[in-house]
Amino acid sequence: MQGVLPLFTARYATRYVADGDCIEYFLTDKTSREEISQNLMISFNRFAGRMEIIRFYPELNKQPETKYFSAGCFYLLVHHFAQFFHLTGQHKVFVRTQPEIYTRFYRSLKDFSFRPQRQIANTIDLLSPYAQTDVDTSRVKEKTTALGKLYFVVS
Repeated sequence: MQGVLPLFTARYATRYVADGDCIEYFLTDKTSREEISQNLMISFNRFAGRMEIIRFYPELNKQPETKYFSAGCFYLLVHHFAQFFHLTGQHKVFVRTQPEIYTRFYRSLKDFSFRPQRQIANTIDLLSPYAQTDVDTSRVKEKTTALGKLYFVVS
């Protein structure tokens, strides 16, 4: 990730909107200012002690020259989320996905150890320990409207 993250953050701006135990993330191309993804959401399941990847479709595969950027994006968002909620190594990362996506993407993430927990039909539940790192997530900024107001207020 050390080589991918600087390239990823140089090319894309990452913003977030927090609401309760959920954070939605947005990727914007810094050159064109086009929002390329709004399908990134993580939720904190306090009962289970895990962050749950609700949606992770960064659409980076549709962009030119983005090899490993989806992995870098995933890494950055998980660590930003964990830092935002002050999560520790006692927490887990949970994903419910399709077996072929596990094989193509999640199983190959070197910084996570996703293991299948159960499979029902064409859905597989994955769990990985969360390993804290010192990754700088300060480049992930809160998303505001043109008037500078938050999209919604977290109570």
